[in-house]
Order: sequence, then structure tokens, then C-alpha cells
Amino acid sequence: MMTESRGRGSNLFGEVAPESTTRSPPRLPSDPGKPAASSPRRSMEETSESDSGSARGTKRKRVTEPRDRDSAGSGSDSSGSPFRRPKAPLMPICTEEDGTVLYGFTDDQDVMDRYHDDMQKYIKKRDRHKRMLTLAPSSVTERRTFKETESVLKYAESVLSLSAYLDGKMINQCTGIVVEVDAFRNSAIILTSTWLFCTKKPLDDWTKKEYATEAKVNVHMLDDSTLECRLMFFSEHYEIAFFEISGDISLKTLSLERNVELGQDVFLLARDTNLNLIYKRDKVQLVDPCEHQQNHYQFLNGPIPQCGTGGGVLDAGGKIVGMLFYKLPLVAFIPSSLILKCSTMWQHFRQLARPQLGLKLRTLAFLDIPRIELMSRKFSISSGLIVGELEHVLLGAGEEHLEKSNDLSSKVEVEIGVFHVRKRIQRFITLRVELSDHLEVFHSDDEDAKAEGSTGEEGPAAASCEAKP
Repeated sequence: MMTESRGRGSNLFGEVAPESTTRSPPRLPSDPGKPAASSPRRSMEETSESDSGSARGTKRKRVTEPRDRDSAGSGSDSSGSPFRRPKAPLMPICTEEDGTVLYGFTDDQDVMDRYHDDMQKYIKKRDRHKRMLTLAPSSVTERRTFKETESVLKYAESVLSLSAYLDGKMINQCTGIVVEVDAFRNSAIILTSTWLFCTKKPLDDWTKKEYATEAKVNVHMLDDSTLECRLMFFSEHYEIAFFEISGDISLKTLSLERNVELGQDVFLLARDTNLNLIYKRDKVQLVDPCEHQQNHYQFLNGPIPQCGTGGGVLDAGGKIVGMLFYKLPLVAFIPSSLILKCSTMWQHFRQLARPQLGLKLRTLAFLDIPRIELMSRKFSISSGLIVGELEHVLLGAGEEHLEKSNDLSSKVEVEIGVFHVRKRIQRFITLRVELSDHLEVFHSDDEDAKAEGSTGEEGPAAASCEAKP
């Protein structure tokens, strides 16, 4: 899928930024409040004299009551007052046989009213303290060095938040990664997900989606300013999108790394709806997509919120090895190698060409070991191409076709090595399939889901996935 390019020049997509852009001024920080002076502490004394009235027989009982409203230091709203829980106004009720004195609340209603008022002030102040950045509860459990912290903070400067609007109403908000900056043209390119402007997104990834390509998209900068950006290119099938922003900007980039390994230690960076950083350590999982998920996904444990879609999967060196998608039951990501392949094809041909096989595949190596052993013992098959790697073969076949012709109406032949489990026959079959830059769609009718060129025989239960364009 493509959009009209504007301008002239050279960048990742060979385009020039628009001449004007809208930038809202950053919000000024609120003036710090002056701490109010603490009210003086006061006490009340109640004296009672004996009936004799003599100085020697005089008894004085000192009763310290709770502070009044103006002197409630522990419950005061004053930002400079101590943070103390108000003392309960207790009085002795009775004494047990062992000498233990039991206490209860005083029956003086005025004293109790002041105590409850101080307690409410204390609770409000306690809640304010919990919202302070340095005092808020933390869920951090992993150990990290200061150097690791400094590196993550540096990488986070390239992770932004984007929101899309249609007719004044927000469609979605997600994360974006700065992948290119042109200081001469004062522009930058941001990688994100098509989920940002998707108005109809069914659970099944193989079902047709609807996109509002005309939506207004804003980039929320880390200084709380906002820039409007324009859509340069997006892919329906891979759900990636590139936007360009222009103006007085100062951004840093993160580079895309082609190599990612199963079981590799990675960490995730994204933004929530309040621009707060989402950071999590994770590991690339050895699992295949579910029936309703695309073949090219790889997975992590997660979880992430929906606004984390478009965030980055980074290796230990701070390079982007994939882009995040909010999926269930596991968080998915598309490898950077596919993103780079798509951007290269768009830069050279202004379109994508992907053979649509009409097959949902599974990776043999991801099965449990007993089943792998059984297939190895019975059929001498223990390995095959990882499903995600097949996408590179398909895009390579599409790129080879575009070098010869820009016509996507023609078909290409793709040869795949398969093994029929019941017949115990291993052979190559040739599928004559269509090229498209749109989403590959599977219908509910099984006949519609068959790839053209199928022989009508039982489908391969295991495939070596050796495609030969």
C-alpha cells in the first residue's frame, strides 16, 4: 500500500519534508508553592482543686488534648509541615485484674471532630507523597548497573508517542521509533505500526482491515510539545508505517539490526499514554504464531499495553532487532530484517511485491522434542526452514520480479519442498501465485483459502519450506 509522496530530495524514501509544520509550545512548569509556616503547638490544661482549698492538698491533673484545627501539624496541608499520623485521643476505660489498663476513644465530641479532621488531612498528604516520583511505589525487581541505566535513558530519547485523529476524535495512540534524522532538512523519519490509524482491526490477522490514511497524526515530543507528521509509506500485510516530521527538532536515532536469534536476551522500550517510558527485559521465545496470527511474527513474554505497539525490541548493544505489537497470548514483534527489506523495496520501486502463497505454516523445530524425535525416526525429518525466514524468500522473489517489471497483475512461480506425512513422500511442488502489496486474506471457505496451483491432494503436514523463486 502506498501514499502520495510530496517534495523532492533524498532521505530513507527519497522525499522532501513539507515546508510548514505546526508545533505547539511546551507547557511551562507550574510555579513551586511556598511552604506555609507551621502553626504553633498549643495545649490545654484543666485544673481542679480539692474541697479543702489548702495549697498542700491541691491536686493538679494535666490533660493534653489533641491540637486544634489550626495546630494540626501531622494533618496540616502545609507542604513544610512534618508528615506524621495524628495521635488518637484515647482515655482509660477500665483496668483488668492483672493491672492492664484498657483505653478507648474519648467521648468529647469536639476532640473527636478535630481528630477526624486531622486524619483526613493526613490521608491526603500521604496520597500526595505516594504520587511523588521519588516516593512512588516501584515494581523494579531486576538488577542493573549504572552503565545499563545510562544506556537505556540514552536509547529512550529516540522513543516517542504518536496519536491519530479522525474528525476530531482519537483513533489510537501508540509508540514510534526515530530511525532517521536529516539535520540539513530539519526532518526525521519515525517507524511505527499501522495500528495507529486502523479503524477496523479484527482479532484475526488474516482478515481485511480498514485504515484512515487521511487521519491527522501528531507526534508527542519529550519536551511536551506536539508536531504534526505526514504518512510516507505503510504496508498492510506487515503492519508497518513510516511518518515524517519537520521543523525545529533535535532527535537521536536508533539503528535497525538485521540479526535476531531465538532465545536471545532483549529489552523492550515503549511509551504509555502519558509519555512515561515502558522498559522491560525479555527473551525471544521459541514459539510459532497462533492460527489467527501472521506467519512473520516472533514472540516475547511481555506483556505491554496497546499503546506500546510500535515500540522497539533492542539487543544488548542498543540496536532495534524488531518492532512490538500488542497481541495475545504473547507479545509479538516483526524482525527488523523484514522492516529493512520493505523500506528498501519501497525506496527503489515505490511499492512492495509479496507472493501470496495461501498457506499457514508452522515451524518443525518449535514442536515438542518427542514429536520431533518421532518424525525423525519415522520419516527422517528433523529440521526445516523457520517460518519467519520464509518471508525473506518471498520478498526476495517479489523484488526479483520488480526488477524486471512493475506489473503486479502477473503471477510468479514459487517452488517449495514439502513432505506428505501419510504418503511418506517428499517432493517439490510449484505454486503459481499472485503478487500483491496488500494484506494476504484467508476466507472462511476452505476452497477460497487454497493457493492457486494446488493439486487438490492432502496438504503437507510438514514442510521443509525451501522456496525457489
